[in-house]
Amino acid sequence: MQSVDRVRRIFGGFLYGCGVVAGVITFLMMCLVLVNAVLRFAFNAPIAGTLEITECALPLLIFLSLALTQYEGGHIHVVLVTQHFSQFWQRSTQLLAMLLGAAFFAWCSYAAWGFATKSLAMNEQEWGAIRFPLYPVKFAIFFGLALLTIQFVLDAIAIMAGLTPGQRNTEVLEGVE
Repeated sequence: MQSVDRVRRIFGGFLYGCGVVAGVITFLMMCLVLVNAVLRFAFNAPIAGTLEITECALPLLIFLSLALTQYEGGHIHVVLVTQHFSQFWQRSTQLLAMLLGAAFFAWCSYAAWGFATKSLAMNEQEWGAIRFPLYPVKFAIFFGLALLTIQFVLDAIAIMAGLTPGQRNTEVLEGVE
């Protein structure tokens, strides 16, 4: 049981790193939009490609933080029916949900990998004020979905080991807060 919790904590630390990257991307995107707005208003000289850059930054900040949200238990939980179940059935339905989530996001990861490799093979480009390749963003989407799949599997294993996944882990957060 301790080894399962230890693996979850180590992976959670990695997810916090991904969350920091997503936060930095968010901050840089806000700075870019602010500077673009000021330059457009004050000097009628907007930054070329702001729309395209923010379009590509949004999937990065979303998909890099999905698994972290699952790790912390931050996704929506509907317990209208299951709250009336016995402890055994509550854990069983929670385990089923984790396994279904892992299967679904494994399929999504597989599909995203296919889209990313196809984009790389054809050197897919973003056309607009600036031109740049789209495959890095598609690989980042795959990466985020794969992390979420792994987190669902770890949560399922934690439930089978008798742990309660999704609770804030203060040991991982000590240096963060």
